[in-house]
This record gives sequence, structure tokens and C-alpha cells, in this order.
Amino acid sequence: MSGRGTATVAAVAKGLPSLSLAEVVATSGLMSRTDRKYVLKLNDFLAVTESLRASLRCLEIEGQRVFGYSSTYFDTPDLAIFRAHRQDRRRRFKIRTRTYTDSADTYCELKVSGRRDETVKVRRPHPAEAAHGLTAPALTFLDDALTAAYGRPAPRPLTPALITDYRRTTLVTADARITCDTSLVWRSGPRSLAAGGDLVLLEVKSASERNSVTEALAKLRIREQSVSKYCAGLVALGLATGGNRWRPALRRLGVA
Repeated sequence: MSGRGTATVAAVAKGLPSLSLAEVVATSGLMSRTDRKYVLKLNDFLAVTESLRASLRCLEIEGQRVFGYSSTYFDTPDLAIFRAHRQDRRRRFKIRTRTYTDSADTYCELKVSGRRDETVKVRRPHPAEAAHGLTAPALTFLDDALTAAYGRPAPRPLTPALITDYRRTTLVTADARITCDTSLVWRSGPRSLAAGGDLVLLEVKSASERNSVTEALAKLRIREQSVSKYCAGLVALGLATGGNRWRPALRRLGVA
């Protein structure tokens, strides 16, 4: 995604009232939620945010509203986690470390798919210097969390499969949290690919499927897009096959 996407999101964010991180967590700290994803052209992004402007607030931390994220995803050598998503299995999950690059704060995160398309995320602090690996405490955490969720520990071995880097701005309404991601780059070993075009990858996170944001998107005839940064990235880099379900999103992102 080009710098123009990040600049456009930053310009919109600048004109909104701010919320602190504590306020965002208090109002929409959704570790259990329903996610809806959209790939928007900049004019559609501007139309959506304009229609919601009266209710929008923006996360601000130490004067910043656009933040750098880097996530390392882990999988088995035969990509069992990817294949579970490709096959849309009910008991699927993702394992990653996430680093907030402006502060270097790092977490080990597990995302599991619950009932009715609900996403549940749990996480623990992780050493920043080990962002591309899983420590013994992290593996214990993952084993315990997956056993609680699905009755089995994390698969072995787990190795780094993909890194995603991007810029994120978080907008908040009374009933949803909206993450606006731009400047997306996928990396794995020597391979690297930047998503193209002036686009915003929008995720609407809410405790319910319907909310003011999804209704505004529907009124503008903007359709939900099946896209996973991890799965789409593996397919885009040629590291995984059988990813036809993510081809439409990759075409919109300018990399297919």
C-alpha cells in the first residue's frame, strides 16, 4: 500500500477528537469479538469516515495517531495452521508475536475462532529481542490456552512463517472499533512484497455482527472482503498453494 493511503488516513484522524489507550480499552477493548474486513479505495474510505464523522474518535498515544506494527506468524513446517484456515475448519487459530514498533512493546498472541464467527484473542508479554521466536514460557502459554479452547496443546514444531509490517490508525465509535491499516508489506526470508495501490485495509471489530459502521458500509454498497494478512501473504509470496479464497482480496490489493 502506498504512502498516500497512510497520509489520507492520518489526515482524517487528525481532524477527530482523541481517545487515550485506557479509554479505548474501557469502551471497546474487545478480546472476544466479531471481525468484518474490507479493502477500501481512498474515496470509499473518505466516504465512510465522513458518514460516521459525528460519532468517530481516534486513539492517540503521546501525540501520535498512526502507529507501526510488525507481526511474526508461526506455523508448522507443513503449514498446518494455514491449511486449517484454507479449509475453513471450525477449530482454527493463529499464533503470532506482535511488536508495536514505536514503543518496542511485544506480545505473544493466540487468536481462536469461536462460535458464530466470533474471534477470541489472548496474549501475554513477550521479550522484544525474541520477537521472531517462541520462548519456553510462550509455548507453555500457547499450550494452556489451546488446551482450554480446543482440548489440545499447540502443534510442534512451530517456526516463523511470515512477517507483516504495516501502519495502523484506530478509530472508535460507541459500538465498534475500526482499525485502518496501510503500507502493508509481507516478508519471509529473502522474499518481500508490498501491497500496491492507494488502499486501506479496514477491520470492524464489535461485540455484535451489526453496528453503525457495518451499516454505513452497507449503505455505500461496500462489501465485506475475505482477507487474512497471514494466509493472503503466504499465497502472495508463493509460499502456499490452494489459496483461491484470498485471490479476490489480493487482486484488490494489487498483488495478484
